Amino acid sequence: MKKHRRIAAALAAAMTLALTACGGAKLTGIALPQAPLELAVGGTAALQATFTYDGETPAEAPAVSYTSADEAVATVDETGTVTAVAAGETTVTAAVGELSATQTVVVNIPTESLAVEELSVHLSDGPVQAAVTVEPAELADQLTYKTGDAAIATVDDTGMVTPVKEGHTSLLILAPDGKRAKAMITVWSGPKELTLAADETEVTVGDTVALTAADETGAAVDAATLAWSSGDETIATVDETGTVTMAAAGEVTITAETAYEIAGSITLTGKEKPKPTPTPAPAATGNSGSSAPASSGSGGSSAAAPTEDAPEGWGTHGWFFVTTDTTAFDLQNQLRAAVGAPALTWDDSLASIAQSRCEDIAVDFSHNGVQTSGENIAVGYADAASVIAAWQGSAGHYANMISTNYTRGAIGHMYDGDGCHYWVAVFE
Repeated sequence: MKKHRRIAAALAAAMTLALTACGGAKLTGIALPQAPLELAVGGTAALQATFTYDGETPAEAPAVSYTSADEAVATVDETGTVTAVAAGETTVTAAVGELSATQTVVVNIPTESLAVEELSVHLSDGPVQAAVTVEPAELADQLTYKTGDAAIATVDDTGMVTPVKEGHTSLLILAPDGKRAKAMITVWSGPKELTLAADETEVTVGDTVALTAADETGAAVDAATLAWSSGDETIATVDETGTVTMAAAGEVTITAETAYEIAGSITLTGKEKPKPTPTPAPAATGNSGSSAPASSGSGGSSAAAPTEDAPEGWGTHGWFFVTTDTTAFDLQNQLRAAVGAPALTWDDSLASIAQSRCEDIAVDFSHNGVQTSGENIAVGYADAASVIAAWQGSAGHYANMISTNYTRGAIGHMYDGDGCHYWVAVFE
């Protein structure tokens, strides 16, 4: 019995020596990061063990033994290097004597391809499924979804997009291994179908006819909100209210279009004015009358939707978006209206330039590379109202915003999950 006690005492002494350098500080703890270590199949990473002592830290770290709870998922060698074997989750342990620490290892399947289609959703529609393709297909239920502006559209964990208000925002898809795809969401309103009608489709040359428009429910659509055009203005012209003036005999197609390119058409026929019929009189003479063509005007307008190009690999940020900002554009036009300047017209080509310049100023915050007649840039403002207010408070920027020399424009906005915001307004 005494012999057993002596052996136990000897073992305890040996373990104590393993944790204590000769005459040095005693090792009191070992730790591994709490965050899971994420790897793709075939990837490797070194464990980052840290040590705690009751005195001065020795020059050499203690000898550590490493083990994996499931080597079918990930292995770990004697140096602490973890190798991902197959998709799944396991735990690795680092131990020095009786002291140990653990860390979760998550192994993901590498994403071969990931793509998402642009989405156009009517404001009255319910949730719509985002069209995403991913290879391998087994990753489909492991994707993460996010929209750039939840005030315009939201997305759930399954990729169902719900419209909130009219506008444009981005949809970002993230695979477990970090691969991402991006597309634009357009939330629109107004008619889904457009039908044109006229009291008569045969119109005498020189006369006019007013066209009416209705949506898919039969409800009237304000003609002044539509862009009108004639297929042949030598036969007939149409003004901004939908009033057609027949100029010559023949068939012509009149088209009306909404801001979201929902169009309707009607075919009219111009017919020659009948020759006057003589009125008999006692003296066998006659008289006739004629009418002059009524004057007409033509015109129309259409609204364009901004586009968005996703940045390719800029920086080391987490969530990252580059989009257009119609809210800021509207606020800018309010400032112009306040001083009597006409509103700027949104221009798709300028929107692309504004987005591209957002990426430029994230690297070089200057007007180097400016591509338009006028440009305002800003960084750090989190919303449309604050950046417009900042530009308004600067004489040079404000002059650009209200200048009557400009008739077209666009505003781009780039931001990420780290709180970085970049703004570019362009003018022509």
